[in-house]
Amino acid sequence: MDDPLNWSADDQERALRAIAPWYDLDFGPLTDDVAMFEELVSPGQRVLELGAGSGRIAMPLAEIGCHVTAVDSSEAMLAIGEQQMRETAVEVVRDDMRCLQLGAEFDLVVFGLSTFQHLLRREEQLGSLRTARRHLASGGRLIIDWTAPRSDDVDPSPQIMHLEWVRHAESGELVTKSAAQELATERRCGLPVDRGSPIAWITYQYDAINEGGEMRRSLARFPLRVNLNAGEMAGLLAETDLRPVDWFGSWDFEEVGEGDRLIVIAEAVS
Repeated sequence: MDDPLNWSADDQERALRAIAPWYDLDFGPLTDDVAMFEELVSPGQRVLELGAGSGRIAMPLAEIGCHVTAVDSSEAMLAIGEQQMRETAVEVVRDDMRCLQLGAEFDLVVFGLSTFQHLLRREEQLGSLRTARRHLASGGRLIIDWTAPRSDDVDPSPQIMHLEWVRHAESGELVTKSAAQELATERRCGLPVDRGSPIAWITYQYDAINEGGEMRRSLARFPLRVNLNAGEMAGLLAETDLRPVDWFGSWDFEEVGEGDRLIVIAEAVS
């Protein structure tokens, strides 16, 4: 199996070009995380979202009166949301979160919906956290939301595709999404690429059937850092002069371990 650590920015953009046409159909119905962020901000606050994609989180925050800057490096993702974001007064910036220099400060910096897990290497994670720290105003907060560790994150056995949903697109097409997760392993012995920092290959398959019965398929495969626990995150935060002030296990503010998310709220160390 190919090495996910050889994954390049061009590889990522190719995967996102396959996902982008279906992103809003796929993730648009998800609003629980947006409601959480709305509870954690106040109108008038300055918000920076890193890895904003099509603006699913950025736009609702702007609509309740926040001054939002949305950053993403993907041309494909911004292409589907940039116009609507600008219409809702979101400032859109195409740049790399790992080394972003906006020369501005924010009351809240956000990594939403597993964005942080796309950072595969420790140096990428630290670079992005330093970006967050650099842009935090005095008294500002950082929020990171990612998938809590699961037992199958480190299961090396082959995984099968499973159907996630069937929906109708605005085009009138009937669209299905299937997905699979498979632990990245070494070619020779089939061992995890890194037992301490496991990475999985994620496959998304979208099949769209038009009224004439013709089908078109979009297939995307990309690596994702999995099994990221609270202790590791706390260590990354400490290394970048950030400290946790609260943890949650779900978008409903459940205790850690009671939900399928890990959400940390952090602040800058004085």
